[in-house]
Amino acid sequence: MPEDDLKRKLADFSVRESKIRGQGVFAKKAFRKGEILLEIDDSDPVLDRGKLTPEQEIFIDVFVTADGKQKITWMKSPERFINHSCDPNTYVLTDMRNGVRRVRALKNIRRGDELTWDYTLNIWEEWVGPVSCNCGAENCRGIIQGNYFTLPREIQRRYLPLLDEPFKKRFTEKIQSLNLTAESGTA
Repeated sequence: MPEDDLKRKLADFSVRESKIRGQGVFAKKAFRKGEILLEIDDSDPVLDRGKLTPEQEIFIDVFVTADGKQKITWMKSPERFINHSCDPNTYVLTDMRNGVRRVRALKNIRRGDELTWDYTLNIWEEWVGPVSCNCGAENCRGIIQGNYFTLPREIQRRYLPLLDEPFKKRFTEKIQSLNLTAESGTA
């Protein structure tokens, strides 16, 4: 994304206190479902994850790149402040042509809405322990476990269309078993 476009996109958001947790990212304008909100800056790699403190761990991003490798980077603002929700209004997709990850609107977002994503989407790592969820959604699960494959089956099935292409390629067998389970009607 050209630098002028990036600045314009960052001007579309504010970071301020959130009812969910700490700081949150809020839309300064409305976005339509499917619209690209921003590009994620993956340019700052974490060189030695083993040396991170628990406080630092919450500001890293672990993901599968377009070439199928695991990458760990320091999250930048504003995406580092996007809070979790069990009923998110954004998700991340990788452009397979250039490897750029973009935040997209999962539903229409009004001016003033807090941006949220489900921390379990496209994540396979086990968290040290579940974290209490404060999202306030009607369908709140009460905890965030940080692993797509530990979600209840009905949520895994609902999220299948939102899975990032590199994640789907890396975990093809596990995901195919979910598809077979959904088709056969068994849990």
